[in-house]
Amino acid sequence: MLDIGFAELLVISAVALFVVGPERLPSAIRSISLWLGRVRRGFEEIKSDVNRELHNEEVMRALKESRDEVQDLTDVSSALSLTENSEKSDTSLPENAADSNASELESNTHLSSQTDADDPTEEIATVESPAEVESTFEKGA
Repeated sequence: MLDIGFAELLVISAVALFVVGPERLPSAIRSISLWLGRVRRGFEEIKSDVNRELHNEEVMRALKESRDEVQDLTDVSSALSLTENSEKSDTSLPENAADSNASELESNTHLSSQTDADDPTEEIATVESPAEVESTFEKGA
């Protein structure tokens, strides 16, 4: 720290003995050591505060990363549930493409006959293929 050798300590103590005097030298050394102790404790307190703050920042960063991971997992699980639902709806559709087109045409004509004539902007519901569902999901994400 200060790199003071034995010779320097002897010179400092000799000067202090002449300046302060032999009667007051023990009390002067005691007060100097008390002040040095207070300064040292103050630096240790500051050091522990800084370490505590750094630790708190690390904990907060870890919590944020954990929260982000949980959010990613919930997004993935919701995506999986959407694809499972679309697969279930695909299995209920007819296997033959001609049958599929026929049933789709029937549902469109049935829905168009049920819509109000006053509201021309109402959309007709159609059955989407799995590829359309996945592309819609990817665009939304």
